Amino acid sequence: MKPILAAGVALSLLQSLSVSAAQVTDSLSITGFFSLDATYTDNPGANIPRPQGKGSDLDADEVSFDSSVYGVRADLDIFEGLGAGLQVIGTKQTGTSFDPEIEWAYLKYDFSNDISIRAGQLKLPFLQGTELRYVGNSRLWARPVVPANGAGGFDDFRGAELYYNTYAGDYDIQLHASYGEPEHGNDFIKNTQVGLVSAELDSGNAKVRLAVLNAVFDVYSNDNGLLDKSANMLMGSLEGEYQRGDWVANAGLVSGQADSHPDEDMAYFSLGYRFDRFTPYVLYYRKVMDFTSLTSGGDSGSADRGLLGSASESPSGSLPEPSPDSTPEPPPDPVPEPPSDIEESEDGDRVENAIALGFRYDLTPRLSVKLQWDYQKEHDNAYSSRPEKIKESNIYTIVFEGVF
Repeated sequence: MKPILAAGVALSLLQSLSVSAAQVTDSLSITGFFSLDATYTDNPGANIPRPQGKGSDLDADEVSFDSSVYGVRADLDIFEGLGAGLQVIGTKQTGTSFDPEIEWAYLKYDFSNDISIRAGQLKLPFLQGTELRYVGNSRLWARPVVPANGAGGFDDFRGAELYYNTYAGDYDIQLHASYGEPEHGNDFIKNTQVGLVSAELDSGNAKVRLAVLNAVFDVYSNDNGLLDKSANMLMGSLEGEYQRGDWVANAGLVSGQADSHPDEDMAYFSLGYRFDRFTPYVLYYRKVMDFTSLTSGGDSGSADRGLLGSASESPSGSLPEPSPDSTPEPPPDPVPEPPSDIEESEDGDRVENAIALGFRYDLTPRLSVKLQWDYQKEHDNAYSSRPEKIKESNIYTIVFEGVF
């Protein structure tokens, strides 16, 4: 009862805030957004990533507010054509903290109505919802289909990007390119570089977007040994949105192949129908991660030794035989077995299928409430030494979201 009462009080306060953006001066504007998310699941192992990419760590049969988020954005016009942007978000980074952190920080320059550049700390816009992942009021569903860890673990980057806008007949066209040094969610991925190009075609009631990303990085072991230098990852995405009358459909495909990194594939499709402010919808999504152990193939160089250590063996793999005239030596000490987490390195796939039913109700143009039920089923064959694990989860979410 207390969580419901708290949500009601918060909703009344948030509704009064979600009126309009604040134009502080002629050159400075401040906007904000929030999501008050209450999630319940019958399975603590359900895959419900927090917005910033951490695991869900939910307790079964308890309501969690860990996926809630707030943010503030400031845009400054310095002089004609030159401006700056700063966005700060607050998510649950630790067990008790919603401390804010800088998500965007960049300078921009508009050369004309068609060409603009940005440089600084940015997000890789691999999927069309990436840049608005935290702005829940911008999407139909309770949770984004954009992976919380970005594209293959690459999300934020320090670099520059170029936008070119043009048109052909009734179609608006946007071309985009990004290049820089991204941050990866895993500490053993270092010395990263990434490039991305995308093209979007918009006719008003239909939109198609294509993006290609290429990343180069080094892979290190736990003891900081180099396992793979200049590993490569290539990912592509194709997404579309179509509106006809009160119907709205969204679909997307993602595929990625990588060295020393799991291959990833994702697909989603949703269909909704608007009844004025009320929009029910159905959403299906599928995610596949294909793991290949560094010890399962390739050369027998530093990758194998870095994971498993190196024993003094003859080329055949057995200990050398003593000569007949030599004095027998005591047997060698047994080679210690590798730790269990290395023995069971991931070498298989993990497949997640889910279907969600929900609705969105727009209380005002800037404030909405959503209710969503997900049925999620995961087949985990990631460890070849273990039997397949099947996990089924029911997830219930109610969320209040707005912009101001």
